Amino acid sequence: MPTIPATFGVLRLFGRLALVINTLGAAVLLGYGFYELSKQDHMWGLAVVAAAVVWAALGVLLYGQFSLTHKLVSTAYRTYHALLDIAENQRRQVDYTRVMSENSSLSDWAKRIVYREKDYEYLRDTIQSAIIRQDWKGAARFIKDLDEQFDMHEEAARLRQEVEQARRATTEEKIAAALQRFETLCNQQKWEQARRESQRLRTLFANDPRIAGLGQELELRRQQYKRSLLKAYDEAVRSQNVDVAHDLLVELDRYLAPNEAAALKESARGVFKAKLLQMGVQFSLAVSERQFQRAIDVGERIMREFPNSRYAQEIKTMLPTLRQRGGQEPSQHGS
Repeated sequence: MPTIPATFGVLRLFGRLALVINTLGAAVLLGYGFYELSKQDHMWGLAVVAAAVVWAALGVLLYGQFSLTHKLVSTAYRTYHALLDIAENQRRQVDYTRVMSENSSLSDWAKRIVYREKDYEYLRDTIQSAIIRQDWKGAARFIKDLDEQFDMHEEAARLRQEVEQARRATTEEKIAAALQRFETLCNQQKWEQARRESQRLRTLFANDPRIAGLGQELELRRQQYKRSLLKAYDEAVRSQNVDVAHDLLVELDRYLAPNEAAALKESARGVFKAKLLQMGVQFSLAVSERQFQRAIDVGERIMREFPNSRYAQEIKTMLPTLRQRGGQEPSQHGS
């Protein structure tokens, strides 16, 4: 829940101070009125007492109105920030939904093309894991898939040779190879794979102290990388490098705990707003220079990354005309 700005607290303190001063003034005036009554000057004394009562009543009434306005402004402030949080969550959900929609709309053949590189990388990781586990049959089967399904004959031959060398290696050599594999995964920020690898290694080499400390080493490396991202993000914000700050925020989203994300909320809003304005300028320049394809690309990116923004709504109405001028058919993003 967002906190109330310090300015609101100062105003509330000012209102209470004004009420105290008003009350003291009314009390002094009331005392003076009773003093005049005691001197047998009834008309003047009653007038002073009445003025004191009216003064006090007006002060209480004004403070009540001030308190009500303060509460309304505070509620509006909280509502505004809550709406910003909702908009940010909707933006992320739209991104996730868009990715799922695009993936589900691909044919089997298209998916094979799109994910070929990822499948190849996953298969290589699986082969390396099988070698570390000394699962020679599994490694041979995966290498066969790599050879036959991906037509990577030279890579398959190299991996078969690596498997053969691993089978003849000593225990120390196997541990050294496993530690090197763990190091490679950490350097590539493949933290989940490194975690699974460390768990397998603890089963295979339970008595080796180097293997026992991999879990702690993994978390240490992960936290170091997160700190490096935060430092780079802070430098990008200070230097007003919007593109770098935006990319770092997207990367940091995988690492930040809820309280850490909350600490960056205000800064992140500024970066996203600046990024949106920057892309809006790029879109306008492309349109004015009649670079319609570039305008379409930037416009569709704005619609993907900031779907709830005013820019996105305006661009959505302009895209059909831009495509017509650019002689293009509508793409999936605009449909």
